[in-house]
Amino acid sequence: MKSIPELLHEYETRLLKDKLLEFPGLIRRKKDELSQARRQLSEAQNARTEAEALLVSIIATEINPNTGKPAYSNAEARAAELINRKKQSAEYQQAEKICRDIEAQVNSLQFDLERLQDEFKSYR
Repeated sequence: MKSIPELLHEYETRLLKDKLLEFPGLIRRKKDELSQARRQLSEAQNARTEAEALLVSIIATEINPNTGKPAYSNAEARAAELINRKKQSAEYQQAEKICRDIEAQVNSLQFDLERLQDEFKSYR
């Protein structure tokens, strides 16, 4: 018959072994989640860029009805108008919000992954 310390040691060894075997799967799943979130972020950033490009093209082609010349004749005026239009564009604001939300999700998943990897290293 084994002593209590021997039984405890055996039990702790089994728990440690189980935990070590569990980590690779957890890490793999977290990496998959992070990869999917990064793809979503890329798609959201593309949508935001498209919304911005549409605003830029509208600004660039706008004509002053009084003069028949471009309404925003220099780069500074176009940049200032772009800032204003971004604030007013519901489509751009929605795309920007989606990007911020997904960026926060990516950061959270990255933190979780690093935590899992650190825990795995500490168990080893």
